[in-house]
Amino acid sequence: MFGSALLDVAIGMVFVFLLLSLICSAFNELLETRLKNRAGDLEKGIKGLLGANTGLVDKLYNHGLIFSLFRGTYAEATKNKTLPSYIPSKDFANAVAGLLGPAGGNIPSAADIRNSINQIANDQVKSALLTLLNDAQDDLEKFRAGLEAWFNSAMDRVSGWYKRRAHVIIFACAFLIAVAMNVNSIALAQDLWTNQAKREALVAAAQGYLDKHPASATSTPAGGSAPVLDQGLKADIEELKGTNVPIGWSRAGLQNMQLNPMLWLGALLGWFLTACAASLGAPFWFDVLGKIIVVRSSVKPGEKSAPAPSKS
Repeated sequence: MFGSALLDVAIGMVFVFLLLSLICSAFNELLETRLKNRAGDLEKGIKGLLGANTGLVDKLYNHGLIFSLFRGTYAEATKNKTLPSYIPSKDFANAVAGLLGPAGGNIPSAADIRNSINQIANDQVKSALLTLLNDAQDDLEKFRAGLEAWFNSAMDRVSGWYKRRAHVIIFACAFLIAVAMNVNSIALAQDLWTNQAKREALVAAAQGYLDKHPASATSTPAGGSAPVLDQGLKADIEELKGTNVPIGWSRAGLQNMQLNPMLWLGALLGWFLTACAASLGAPFWFDVLGKIIVVRSSVKPGEKSAPAPSKS
């Protein structure tokens, strides 16, 4: 009995963390889409590869293979914030190789490319490109493959920028929601532990959520449109409201906190724990929820087992 109640509390807590993570992730994706941060990160990463003052960045974005990914010229797209948020590595490699070739679009030779590289004023960019050409032993196909690998390595760093920024935004969003809605992890756990009816209602809601949503629902596709994100954010908020979880502010609770200021410290800790949990991400909590429900079904054989979550 004790173990079953503990599992029910865990399921309720994890379900709340999952919904908060979804709300905050959707908000972050909406913010990234509106501010065009991904396109800015990509441009910054390319400038790190080709140098900001070499002229290669402008030529790359205005190259035919890249030009079709956005509207207008590079200068216009920069001003209007319509630069692409993704460039295929193969297109990048072919475009750079073409830029280093002879004028007029003639098929370049290794000697042509080496001569163009030697004319680049930026020593860091020059040394990087010469290293790639030397490693390829003047084989242009291998040189293009080296350019692709170089670009992909830079994009890994760009992805790291996005993930770190997203983590901060999601944590801040979760903390604000936790305070605004009084989602206090400590108080929530205590309330669920002492109230069987609330536990069972939340477990039923969690099971229903798993039945209705595939694992892919926990991740927001990159570059998703704003209307879709808006709808997803509203749906997640309604889902949280519909669970009737014991959260929110009450007059009695506020009066107690005014009479005992030490309660604010406990609430602050509870809000902080909620924000930390939500910042772990919806995919993490979705997998945890599925696994705990499977364990619960073995403790209570009559319960329906949830589908095994994906390992994404």
